[in-house]
Amino acid sequence: MPLHSVRSLLTTKQATMKCRLPLLMFLLSLSVGARADLESTRNLPVVDLRVGLSRAMFRDPSLAAGVGQAGYVELQKGGVIGVLLPLPIVGVDSVPNKALSDYCTLRSALGSSERFAINDCRRRTGRISVWFELEAPNELAHAPSAVGLWIERGVRVFRIAGERDNDLATAATAVTAGTAMGLTPAGRDVVSRILAAGAIVDVAGASDRSIDEILGLAEKSRSPVIATHSNARALADRAGNLSDAAIRGIAHSGGLIGVTALRASLAAGRPATLEHLTRQISYLVRIAGAEHVALGTGFESGVGPVRDFHGAEDLPRLATYLRSAGLTDADIERVFYRNAQRILCASRASE
Repeated sequence: MPLHSVRSLLTTKQATMKCRLPLLMFLLSLSVGARADLESTRNLPVVDLRVGLSRAMFRDPSLAAGVGQAGYVELQKGGVIGVLLPLPIVGVDSVPNKALSDYCTLRSALGSSERFAINDCRRRTGRISVWFELEAPNELAHAPSAVGLWIERGVRVFRIAGERDNDLATAATAVTAGTAMGLTPAGRDVVSRILAAGAIVDVAGASDRSIDEILGLAEKSRSPVIATHSNARALADRAGNLSDAAIRGIAHSGGLIGVTALRASLAAGRPATLEHLTRQISYLVRIAGAEHVALGTGFESGVGPVRDFHGAEDLPRLATYLRSAGLTDADIERVFYRNAQRILCASRASE
């Protein structure tokens, strides 16, 4: 090849490289930015208001694995710094002293594992804070003074309703024939005791009338009310999901709605996806305000989450979806951990 042709070819290649260099630098900067954004998403803390991890303690007292949704390992990978654990473990309220027996077993397992810190708001490195919720309404109806004892044991939240009517309140499901609507006299007594002690009432699963009456009592004592695992009825018309009026009432109390990832509560009669979960959170943020929405995933509860959101390890993906839906980083932080941590750590019962 003639010398002038070689020089011409080299000059052309050099010019091409000079043109490509800014483009390569631009693409590289995008890649670095994307990695940084992903890393910040991974590190976003989470406080989950509904995790049934205590179910796993009989198989694995260390609580490291669970059923693969929210054991300690998955919680750590998902950035979870705190969880609310329900008692009794399998929701049985008819066995005498079952809640106390399960509490003692769970507290021993948590203490032995050295992976968890009970009622700890200090965010110690390597430990996940746990708080307890009591779900024994019939037991409280027969011994309302036990509210104080449970608070001394570390319970911060009391669930009043369940899958069916009980001795305290009617449930969101079909009311039993002849059962009074709303709170029973025992229910009003127990709710008043809980609020007076500075603990928190959970209205998840309660009927509309029960929720209205609880909100009325909470307003008198200026206490927040929460729904640990309930979605908006406007998007999924299912028993247990909340009306817009209930959502606004809970927000007005200063409380929280914990959005659940359980399939049936997200898309009644249709396959649920992460997109449905995103829509629920976006809707609740619009109706209640971002400061009144939290997460109550329902992981480890025995009922499966949505098909593309399998466990705590997928929580960073949810943050990405919420950003795409238009939520600000500040709002996502509120939903992911700030709101739940504020309520659990500010409870007068924790003093």
